[in-house]
Amino acid sequence: MKLNRRPFVSLRMKFLVLFCFMITLPFLFSGYLTYQKYSSNVERDAKTYSDQLTDQVNINLERYIREIERITISLYYDPSFVRILESHSAKQGNVYATIDERSKMNQLISSLIIDRTELEGVYIFALDGTLFSNLSETISSNWLSEGSKWMDSVKQKDGGLVILPPVQWNYYMGKPKEALSFARLIKNPVTNTTIGYVKVDLTSIGFEKILSTVKMSKTSKLYIFNQNYQRIYPFNDESSSPTYAEIVDLNTSDMLKSVATTPVGGLTIVSTIPKNDLLTDARQLTSFTLWISAFSLIFAFVAAVFTSNRFVKPILHLQRKMRRVQNGDFQERATVHSNDEIGLLTEGFNTMVSRLDTTIKEVYELKLREKDSELNALQSQINPHFLYNTLESINMVAVKERNHDLSQVITSLGKLLRYTVNKQERFVYLKDELSFVQNYLNIQSFRLEEGLRTEIHVDFSHEFAMVPKLLLQPLVENAIEHGMGSEPFTIQITSRAEGSDLFIYVSDNGCGISPERRKLIEQRLYGPERQAKPTGEQKAKGFALRNIHQRLVILYGEPYGLTIEDTKEGASFCIRMPFQWEE
Repeated sequence: MKLNRRPFVSLRMKFLVLFCFMITLPFLFSGYLTYQKYSSNVERDAKTYSDQLTDQVNINLERYIREIERITISLYYDPSFVRILESHSAKQGNVYATIDERSKMNQLISSLIIDRTELEGVYIFALDGTLFSNLSETISSNWLSEGSKWMDSVKQKDGGLVILPPVQWNYYMGKPKEALSFARLIKNPVTNTTIGYVKVDLTSIGFEKILSTVKMSKTSKLYIFNQNYQRIYPFNDESSSPTYAEIVDLNTSDMLKSVATTPVGGLTIVSTIPKNDLLTDARQLTSFTLWISAFSLIFAFVAAVFTSNRFVKPILHLQRKMRRVQNGDFQERATVHSNDEIGLLTEGFNTMVSRLDTTIKEVYELKLREKDSELNALQSQINPHFLYNTLESINMVAVKERNHDLSQVITSLGKLLRYTVNKQERFVYLKDELSFVQNYLNIQSFRLEEGLRTEIHVDFSHEFAMVPKLLLQPLVENAIEHGMGSEPFTIQITSRAEGSDLFIYVSDNGCGISPERRKLIEQRLYGPERQAKPTGEQKAKGFALRNIHQRLVILYGEPYGLTIEDTKEGASFCIRMPFQWEE
């Protein structure tokens, strides 16, 4: 089983990283502190600026609203103004204003706003539908209640000044104009009855003149809302400008926000500044620090490469030699370059490789010869010609007596012996090994009668794979000896391919393997030979499985061998080996 190892990092890389960190970390740390300090100062100054901006706008708007209030209240001081509205105080009908009335209204309004170039106009709405203004030639002379829903909010204020959001007013001739409006309900000073409405229109250009004295930065945004939290500035930009609720919910971590409310008119002023725009200078400072760190890192890298090369070179040389030894070249020796710890390590490596080469030659080759000798000794224990002639004579007697079952068993035994005593073949086709196992099972079936069943499911394409001789029979014999119970016993042999490997399974439905017995078998299979090798009565039972595993490991390497599979019933052994099509 392979252990998980940490990723490999070379000594040269460690030196480079160490030198780079020694230079870059101080720069990064100082840059970080400078950025944080500078950012906090910028944010504090921006907050102060935003508050001052909001307060200045608040003062300007309050002053302007008071002037509009003065204009609308001044109308009450003209007796002719109240008298004209009283004459048109009936419900809307077909009453028309006389030329004299319109002239007096025009003169009165013009005298009040003669120096107010930012105003679009002042409009007096009589209750009978008559509309008076200083712009008699450019507006309609009447108004309709259907387009005057704004009057409802003015009535609720009961004479107070109401600031209406910018809308398209349709009483202008030609096309409607968009204007911000200040409106008030007009009442008779004596009877306190409603006699009309006054409305002052302010265009976007006029409103911006009010804010012209306030200097705003490029990234600052200014929003103004009336007492009903309807946006009155900026005029346009309906889709991109946020509502009052959205501004209130703005994340203060991303945006600086200042809010103020005018005592007169109830206008709410909100100014916002994105923090990202404020930190542009701080980012430039950070970028400058990073560039310095980058140049320092390059210089450190060059210096580290130059100074570490002499120290790392002997280690790289030793590493290359170790890789060659790892690939099986045990004749390699490393050159000692220095008289220090690395030199001692190199000398120890050379001594270790020499001893390892000697040990492999003595032990590995000896084990191979021992395995071949054991197989040859097994094959030469009996004179094959004597056995063949004797079995043929017995078979003739069985045929003569018409005992076909006995004849089949003798024939299978003859094939069994011919297969085992052949000394020339170490590797055979899988189909030949399966045929040998089938002859062995025929003999066992004669002895056990109906108590033994066999199922062989091997893919046709696997039958011509080369496998070690006498590989499967010990597993089948082990299954019959240890797995048979009271029920009909079935041995199943299957195969499958995965990548370049061949897997052969020998399974049964017998009594299975207990956890204690399985632990003992695995110890004999994979443990050291002096611990796993059985003695006495255990030898015949435990040595065959270990012999199969060791043969596969010696022939193909560590990943291959014999394993015990987990099954719900019975036992199952798996042989893993690489595909070989020719010996």
